[in-house]
This record gives sequence, C-alpha cells and structure tokens, in this order.
Amino acid sequence: MTSKNNPGRRSRQDQAKVFDGKKVKPVLYVGSHVGHGRYIATQEENGKLVFDKEGKPIPYSQI
Repeated sequence: MTSKNNPGRRSRQDQAKVFDGKKVKPVLYVGSHVGHGRYIATQEENGKLVFDKEGKPIPYSQI
C-alpha cells in the first residue's frame, strides 16, 4: 500500500503562468481600504501588479 503523502504522487505545479508574454506569480492583495477586498492577485516578476481596465488588480485565478 502506498502512502497518500508520497511526494511522487503529488501533482506538480511548476509551470509558471504567463500574461502578455511576461511571467507572473501570485501575491496577496489587501485592498480593503479602497473597497476591493482581499484576494490573491497577479504580480509580474519585477514586482508590479497587473491591473485590468478599471484599475483593479487581476485575480491570479483568472490568468
């Protein structure tokens, strides 16, 4: 019997997401003070948040 905690059986998420040809990573965005709430947003490798047309950071799950 194999263990459910076997690292060999875990799925790997090493594939980086790409937005507009740039690698992006998840980051916690706390926008409660401006009415956006708190969620995982998208950040470029250089540290800049990725915004939509309305100026709100794009959730990482939408990439």
